[in-house]
Amino acid sequence: MKKISSQERVYFPNLNGLRAIGACIVMIGHIDFIKMLWGIQVNQWFPIPGKIGVGLFFSLSGFLITSLLFNELEITHTIRLKDFYIRRILRIWPLYYMIVLLGIFVLNRIPALKIPLLSDRMYQTMDFLKILNIALIIPNFTHFYIPYSDQRWSIIVEEQFYLIQPAILRIFRKRKTLLIVLLVLVFSSEILRLLALGLHLDKHISTNFLDPTYEQLKYLGCIAVGCVFSVLYYKRESLTRNFLYRKYTQILVLLILIACTLISFYVVHNEEYFDYRIYCFLFSIVVVNAAQNPKTIYRLEHPVLNFLGKISYGIYMYHMACIGIAYYFARSFFPTGVVQEIVLFILSVTLTIFVSWISFTYFESFFLKLKPGLQSLVNRATRQKGSGQQQAAS
Repeated sequence: MKKISSQERVYFPNLNGLRAIGACIVMIGHIDFIKMLWGIQVNQWFPIPGKIGVGLFFSLSGFLITSLLFNELEITHTIRLKDFYIRRILRIWPLYYMIVLLGIFVLNRIPALKIPLLSDRMYQTMDFLKILNIALIIPNFTHFYIPYSDQRWSIIVEEQFYLIQPAILRIFRKRKTLLIVLLVLVFSSEILRLLALGLHLDKHISTNFLDPTYEQLKYLGCIAVGCVFSVLYYKRESLTRNFLYRKYTQILVLLILIACTLISFYVVHNEEYFDYRIYCFLFSIVVVNAAQNPKTIYRLEHPVLNFLGKISYGIYMYHMACIGIAYYFARSFFPTGVVQEIVLFILSVTLTIFVSWISFTYFESFFLKLKPGLQSLVNRATRQKGSGQQQAAS
């Protein structure tokens, strides 16, 4: 990764386009999912499950944030954990809590939007521990489902990962050691499973806790895959060019991604047939090429994709509610048939994009302006260095 000066804005080309694609995969994949929650039998036509879109987000996030931390480390010679967590909080928490509050206090109380059984069950099973679980953004081991808001699960995964990731980069400066630590995270689910088997933990700990833990660690491993590729690329541009940058490698990765998706959907009828870390491995190659390869085949710098990528977090968080509203209007005016499907699709997409744009412009941007930028970190590091030199001189 090229070192940038403190005055430059860190920008990776094509990543907004990848964000847009990931958000659209999740949104389109959940249109039929909402209908199924309503008890409507559907003929699912979209072959890409929403979790694959989430996998793309995980890979991209792992690569991008690790690369930005490397850049901060190179310029300021440290990683300020406080500033990192403030940036994450200001980007993630406002919209996270907005969606949770809408799900609990608004959407599931509107009769036209209440999902049969699930909405009422949410209120019936809600207790202090579940509220605490939501408020602290911790894994949902209680399987407490909030209709229109449960896409928060992936936000929980990311927030968990970024509690430890900047500290890892700050502590383990040697590239080989850092790679080993990240690879342990990638395969942490299997490592814990082997430990549990060897120590007979299943006799002392409920499988209701162990199984969700294994699954959670797999998702954390998905983000770690993106981090691994950032470490592999960092100061190893020649290695990257010799293999990952090849046109045939890029085409092969794309073909494997398509083949895995089609096999899962049409052949085995199981969207989780392939481990999502496999998808994240392939997505990470795509991300490296899109962000760093000047001759990449993944050319996604387009105004529409850049716009959708900019509001992609909103698309991800608002789309379930928007689909629910769109479905209410579609079934009200077009009880059955192809016309209802077309109206549902068009209204879901347009409403999600519109609401996400409004949210980004008038809600999220307020918090984004408060984020400490790279220049402030450089200024602070410079002041501290100067102060240290003065003390040494005195």
